[in-house]
Amino acid sequence: MKKLNLSALSASELQQLKSDIEKELTERSSKLEAIEEVKKLAASKGLKLEELFAELGGGKAKGKRELGPAPVRFRHPQDSSLTWSGRGKRPNWMKDALAKGMSEDQMRV
Repeated sequence: MKKLNLSALSASELQQLKSDIEKELTERSSKLEAIEEVKKLAASKGLKLEELFAELGGGKAKGKRELGPAPVRFRHPQDSSLTWSGRGKRPNWMKDALAKGMSEDQMRV
């Protein structure tokens, strides 16, 4: 964590920082209390939180999606066990083939 140089702040900046810290701590405390209430309520009704979240839509953060396995898009010309989906870093076998003059189209599935 980055250390904040408090001595460089003015009195009004320190007061604002104190106010911001108290506000953040209150919000976090409220969130934790709400989570505990939900846990207790679910337990009292005989539900597991996983079941509750699944019923409400999976409980995943909005905007995050699971990609899953990608289809094979490229295959090594001589060794068909070497494949690449096109995601992530280009594999060494593909780099070597490109350096030897092959094109991506020649390895495309």
